[in-house]
Amino acid sequence: MSSADVSFLYNPDHEFLIDHRLAQNGNKVKVYVRFILNSGVVKISDYEIQYDVRDSYIDEKHVNSTTRLDSATLVATGFREFIYSFEFEKTADQNLIILEVNNILRGRKFLIDIPIERSRSTQNQPFLIFEAQRNVPYFSRFINLDQSVRLVNVFGNEGKYQIEGVINNQAVAIPPFDEGRIQVPSKIEIDTLYGAVENEVLKFSTPGYYIINEATDPSNTLGVLVTDPFFPYFGQFERLVEPLIFITTNDEYKTLRTARDTRSAFENFVTTRISNGGRIAQDFVKYYYRRLRKSAHLFTSNKEGWKTDRGMVYQIYGNPLQVFRNEEQELWVYAAPNGGRIRFNFEIVSEENNLLTYRLIRESKFKESWVDAVTSWRSGKVIE
Repeated sequence: MSSADVSFLYNPDHEFLIDHRLAQNGNKVKVYVRFILNSGVVKISDYEIQYDVRDSYIDEKHVNSTTRLDSATLVATGFREFIYSFEFEKTADQNLIILEVNNILRGRKFLIDIPIERSRSTQNQPFLIFEAQRNVPYFSRFINLDQSVRLVNVFGNEGKYQIEGVINNQAVAIPPFDEGRIQVPSKIEIDTLYGAVENEVLKFSTPGYYIINEATDPSNTLGVLVTDPFFPYFGQFERLVEPLIFITTNDEYKTLRTARDTRSAFENFVTTRISNGGRIAQDFVKYYYRRLRKSAHLFTSNKEGWKTDRGMVYQIYGNPLQVFRNEEQELWVYAAPNGGRIRFNFEIVSEENNLLTYRLIRESKFKESWVDAVTSWRSGKVIE
């Protein structure tokens, strides 16, 4: 295969949900896979899950190279949740794990790509964030302030960790047709330094983006966003108006952000600008902010999911029809109202702290489509 079609990963209503966490110590690789039955009409016996390890996306599956995930690799269960773990020693030509999920009953096959190393500049760490109560990784892309977690070296070594944070002041993504560059905000350090030892239960006291370093080897790092206890819900109207930046004019947004009574300003905008109020305005609030919550779980990195390039496109256009991904890019395909296709291409960029950024390639040709989509939102025609 030249790329993997992973569009089902961005559909929260898909028949199953799947996620993974990967750690590495030298050539040793350990992977945890969480598989959730997301539909009442499916059961775990409907599925066969297996994996193989390849050199690259263009490398085909080798004969007798697959390993099945079954009860022998099952490490935890929950309500319609199954967590598997597998470990192997990688060789120089093993850089990509392909998970294959087969719905035997319906004859459907889904492929999930798990790159071991995106580039030479990135290094996987030997430790993971774990749940406080269960001996399994913490699979959420963010940690709420009231959430307890642990740091665990999954290869059995006793670790000590240093944790430093910066204020989450990352900029919101600009529209797809704006080919300007976003100014990178300066880092504002949080005046808190955490120290943690292996398996110690800890809580964070301040929201922000935190970098976890292994004390004995600072090159082993892991980043995580810590949010307020309400996220991905919005506990204050000041926060509620922020995501409206995608569908407001500059003057409208300035009015919302500078209003003395933010609640009245928000309610006035929704009831007067969204198809002149009524039931349509209520539906707008329901669907617009529900999609923001989906983005939080799908795209959060060093900032909230809706602020990222993928989160911005997802917020306005919804679930992509197709998503193709390889080592260097991720391509989203949507059906256009005129019967054609709208394609958004994201470069996959490796940045510091082993963070992957999906950077949208912006082009002026997206302006008409973007304006039409925003107009649909403002007129109460929710794009699903």
